[in-house]
Amino acid sequence: MPQSPLDTEAFRSRFGPWALVAGASDGIGECFARQLAERGLNLVLLARREELLEELASSLRSDHGVETRVLVADLTADDLDNRVEKGTKDLAIGLLVYNAGAVHGARKFHDQPLEHALGLVNLNCRGPILLTHRLGKAMRARGRGGILLMTSMASLAGSSYTAIYNATKSFDMIFAESLWHELAPDGVDVMAVVAGATRTPSMLNSNPGFKDYPGILEASEVAEGALRNMGRGPVWVAGDQNRAAALAMSPVPRVAMINAMSQACASIYDLPFNEASGLELSDLE
Repeated sequence: MPQSPLDTEAFRSRFGPWALVAGASDGIGECFARQLAERGLNLVLLARREELLEELASSLRSDHGVETRVLVADLTADDLDNRVEKGTKDLAIGLLVYNAGAVHGARKFHDQPLEHALGLVNLNCRGPILLTHRLGKAMRARGRGGILLMTSMASLAGSSYTAIYNATKSFDMIFAESLWHELAPDGVDVMAVVAGATRTPSMLNSNPGFKDYPGILEASEVAEGALRNMGRGPVWVAGDQNRAAALAMSPVPRVAMINAMSQACASIYDLPFNEASGLELSDLE
C-alpha cells in the first residue's frame, strides 16, 4: 500500500546520504536544497552560476551541518553526463531532483529560431534522461532511492505560443510515470511534480505580471509538498487550484492507466508484469 509521508529519519534513510539538485541556484531548486538539508541530506548543487551555488553551499553547511558539493554545469551542454560522472563518482546519490526548464516568454513556434526549440528539448528531455540513467541505475542496484522530475501544468495540453515547452514538459510527465512503474519493484520512488505559476526569479523575469497572478504559489510550498508526498504516487500537483484543474483535465485515474498500459506492453512483448500501487491525484495532499 502507498506509504504515509516519511518522518525525517526515515526520509534520510531512504533517500540519503546524498541528494543531487539540478537547477539549484535559486527558486524552487534552492528551496529543495534547503529543505533536503533540513532533513540531514548532503547536497550536490548543480547549475551554471557558480557564485550563487557557492553561496548556497556555504549557507547549507553553516545552517544544517551537512556536506555540500558544487557542480557547475549547463544542463543543455554536450558534456553534462561527463561532468555529472566526474562530480559524483565517489558519492552515493540517493535522491535526484531535476528542477529546470521554466518557460521564458511566449512566441509562435515558427517565429522563434530552431535553436530555441532544440535547447528546450535538451533541457527538458535529454537532461532528465542523462541524469536519471546515470544516477537511477545505482539506486536500483542499492534497492532504494528517489527521482523527482519537475514538470508543469503546461504538460496537460498543447498550447499556441509555448508549443515546445508544453511538449517537453509532457515528456517529463510520461517519463516519470513510466519509471515510477518500472522501478517500484526495486525500491526506487519516482514522481512527477507538476507546478503551476510559482513566484521564482525565472518566472518573474519572463513576465513581471506573474507577481499578481491569481493563486500563484511560493517556491517553498512546491518543494515542501513534493518532498512530503514523495513515494506516495507517480504524480503530485502543487496547489489546490492546480490540482482541481488537473483532475478536471485528466479524469481517468493515472495509476490505473499506467498499470493498464504497462500490462498491455508486457503482454505484447511477452515480458513480466507487476502491478504497482500508489495514490491517485485526488488522494494526495
